[in-house]
Amino acid sequence: MNLTYDTDVIHITDFRLPGGTTHSVAEEIRAQANSGYRTHLIHAPSDLVGRVSGWSENIRRVSRHPNVRIATEHSKLHAQLVIIRHPSVVEQTPAVFANITADKVIMVANNAALDTTGKFHYDVAAVDAKLTRIFGVPPLWAPIGPVVEASIREQQVAVQLHDSYWLNLLDAPEDAWVRDSYVSDRPVIGRHSRPQPAKWPAYEDEILGAYPESEDVQVEILGGASVVTNILGSIPEAWNVVPFGGEDPREFLQRIDFWVYFHHHEMREAFGRAVMEALASGAVVVLPEYLRETYGDAALYATPQTSMDLVRSYYRDPEMYFRQSRKGQEFTRQFAPSIHGSRLKALGVEPTPQLGRSIPVPLISENRRRRILFVTSNGAGMGHLTRLLSVATRLPDEAEPVFASLSKAVNIVGRYGMPYEYIGSREGLGMEGKTWRGYSAQRFGILFDEVQPDTVVFDGTWPYPSYREALGKKGLHAVWMRRPMWKEGTTTRPLSWAPEFDAVIEPGELAAEYDSGPTAQLHDAVTIAPVTLLSEDDLLSKFEARKELGYGETDKVVLITLGAGNINDIVSVQETIIRWFALNAPAWRVVMTKPPIAYGDSTHGIETLQVYPLARYTRAFDFAVSAAGYNAFHEWTRGELPTVWIPNDATRTDDQVARARWAADYGLGMHVPDEDLELLEASLKAMTDPAHLAQMRGRLSKVVKTNGGAQAAALLMGDKL
Repeated sequence: MNLTYDTDVIHITDFRLPGGTTHSVAEEIRAQANSGYRTHLIHAPSDLVGRVSGWSENIRRVSRHPNVRIATEHSKLHAQLVIIRHPSVVEQTPAVFANITADKVIMVANNAALDTTGKFHYDVAAVDAKLTRIFGVPPLWAPIGPVVEASIREQQVAVQLHDSYWLNLLDAPEDAWVRDSYVSDRPVIGRHSRPQPAKWPAYEDEILGAYPESEDVQVEILGGASVVTNILGSIPEAWNVVPFGGEDPREFLQRIDFWVYFHHHEMREAFGRAVMEALASGAVVVLPEYLRETYGDAALYATPQTSMDLVRSYYRDPEMYFRQSRKGQEFTRQFAPSIHGSRLKALGVEPTPQLGRSIPVPLISENRRRRILFVTSNGAGMGHLTRLLSVATRLPDEAEPVFASLSKAVNIVGRYGMPYEYIGSREGLGMEGKTWRGYSAQRFGILFDEVQPDTVVFDGTWPYPSYREALGKKGLHAVWMRRPMWKEGTTTRPLSWAPEFDAVIEPGELAAEYDSGPTAQLHDAVTIAPVTLLSEDDLLSKFEARKELGYGETDKVVLITLGAGNINDIVSVQETIIRWFALNAPAWRVVMTKPPIAYGDSTHGIETLQVYPLARYTRAFDFAVSAAGYNAFHEWTRGELPTVWIPNDATRTDDQVARARWAADYGLGMHVPDEDLELLEASLKAMTDPAHLAQMRGRLSKVVKTNGGAQAAALLMGDKL
């Protein structure tokens, strides 16, 4: 392999494009980055987006992956492969990419070159010539399906075609929910799309034929219906219309039986991500006949006027309906993200080995162990202490861990056979700020003299001036364990102190792509996997955990753990939970990690639990209701515990809301703002549904389990990752 490559793959397109195009690009970027490919993104502006706007949210999220970098057309880069999306972008962009070179160039054609009226959307010959001129090699054209390939061949231009379709990726779980009943006592049909004229039929009889006003059918629309108003004069009263972005498409698809999609007669759908999502959900899909070449027997085919006859016949025959539902789900499995790595390797593109990451550590004489002093701030909970315990318990025998903390819970360390020291915080000692600074500087200085550490590791968002002052006087080797996911608008003052440390280690975040705070813009840290005290093998089995806690094997048990910090109205949240279970699910055992605050008789059936580490018993619970602090979030998510996340937005720096949104968007949990008690009740109802829990557990089982505690321990010993 040529080791002079600056990167492995460069993606070029207009990253402002909405919908399927950038969604598909983002899926490819994520798949290759997760497989170790170094990736650069270069924006190519075009007239396809007629307004000033930022990059699509899908691209912004994936751009934060450690293996992804943003470049410009002026960057100097040599890659194994350049992947370009949307031929029209190539025609319209003023970018010339003078310093971008690559061994191979792929032109992904994701829309038809001409429509049914013969109108050109792009000139194949002109695009091919322009790319050859820019990159010095002729592009390999990769249509995403038969409709696009046919339109390229229609132009009768001699271009190099890829030997297979460049299938868009769809991350559909292998254990997707299998339908075994109808949604209602009558067929429920639906569709979702952007509110554009091309996405709807152009004539009244076609709209009302496919989506009728009839008592024997229910019509659900996601994406708005303003286009229909222009044609019909008003939206049919029997339709239930949700605006674009008003509901997660995955949730929408679970409440319909048939996904019926007809569009403007001049348009040709190239791939249709919405179609694929509908097939993956198990809904039976009805499409125009020309799409049979793309979807085969995974879908049904009709005209707008005959579609309802097809819907009714399948609804009357459940066996035929469920067989068709499973055909659609099976079809979507060929679009799994794993195919992207396979096609890159088929092109001869392999991930370039990356140099190991390390941090500077002092040399230690052979006749003594490396002594590491772990220092934590006084956080709202035990997150700082637990993270450093994860690292300390994974150190080799050649290391000697010692703890000092401003947290009154520091005695937990004693259970692990490690020495510890408590240093009172300003609030704990009731001191003025100036007085405490002098006291704590002296206290840290004495501590350093007593322990004589080779390395000092601090975990907290605010490395105290007194702490840094004592470090400086002693000239000690210092490492900052700095958690990411800081809120936007948080003070960046502490970040300016990073150069005072010999190294910064950043514990990973499962929700890193939703991190838009100040640390996300920095590149001063060695990033490791998410850190939790326990790894997967440390968790008790469901049987063992329930036996220790006294729960029966068939008990239904929910864990309520709202954190040590203050959710804005924790009393109302707890009262709502207690009341809901008492009225709607009295058979459930409700277990709280903090005693409820004076509810009178409403505490009947409520149990409390105080164990450490609680994560050891993760498998004892059917689901949890939890704050979204760093530790709880990663413990429950990686422990495959379905969770209703109620983020504590009162924290100073920690962006719990972003974590909760990420989990909800990926179907790994549910997000409830703490003031939305109605949504909380709806979420509790959903989570007590066994099918819903099983589906969520299936998605959680695919979350990466690597524990960054071992990685941090290796770095502190001078090893490379």
